[in-house]
Amino acid sequence: MSRTSGRDDDEPGARLERTLRKCAEWSRAGRHREIITEADRQLPELAQHPKYQAALLVWKAQALLAMGHAARAREPAAQSWELEPSPHSCHLTANALEALGDLDGAEELLRVGWQMFPQAVHLPVQLAVILSDQARIPEAVDILEELPFDDRVPDDLQVFLFGMRSTLLAAMGRWAEADELLQEGISHHPASAVLSDAHTNLNAARRRARAESALVESWSAGLEELGGGAAEVDDAIVRCGAVHELGRLEVLAARRLWRAYLDHQHPRPHAPDLWGAALLLAVLELDRTSPPTAAFARSFACR
Repeated sequence: MSRTSGRDDDEPGARLERTLRKCAEWSRAGRHREIITEADRQLPELAQHPKYQAALLVWKAQALLAMGHAARAREPAAQSWELEPSPHSCHLTANALEALGDLDGAEELLRVGWQMFPQAVHLPVQLAVILSDQARIPEAVDILEELPFDDRVPDDLQVFLFGMRSTLLAAMGRWAEADELLQEGISHHPASAVLSDAHTNLNAARRRARAESALVESWSAGLEELGGGAAEVDDAIVRCGAVHELGRLEVLAARRLWRAYLDHQHPRPHAPDLWGAALLLAVLELDRTSPPTAAFARSFACR
């Protein structure tokens, strides 16, 4: 009786192992629909085996995400996480949430997953990417600095982390640290073209930043004070530039253009915000930058 029961208990596990091997083959071949069909066929039969259900739901969610169906993938990924939490189900659920615009939900889940599975390095990496995409760069850097750099981290992920950390440090203006980090990465991975190219690009970006900083300082020092309606337009340029996250040079160039115009004309602007937007658009067009005209129009209710 017990031997028969043992065979019955083993049968779903053996069948699942065969199915999972098939799913791996289908995934490599891009046959994602077959994974979904097989998962839907077997899941009802595994109702008494939550652990097996969770493993199959992971493959279904992964297949749906690979096909671009984030909304449909969220449910099986979340079900797998609830039945049998794993780094993979956490990763897939966070992917689905992020694709659907629920960044807070993805962040919260990844923090929980990282706490539950501290050895799953890809979870904090995914979290750092989400934070950096939201311009929360210092938080992303803090997370990456907590990660180990040893045999637990595959070489390709190490290369990615060296590159990502240096990029974020550079974005914060911590150029020397970014350079030192890339040199360390190159010493660990001397054959990595990705890191050597990143180092070259970092040095070029650092030179551009220095040149831009010097130019900003020069232009700022040369701006004469304005009064009356002219000053209101000047303030509007600064506001508009901040709203649309334009660079310091674009804003300063528009303010210089305004002063150059005032040297030859004597306008009486009645709509400073529209003047400011128009001057910034002119600078962007002169710089051959695609101007966000529609966004500017919405911001200032242009008709």
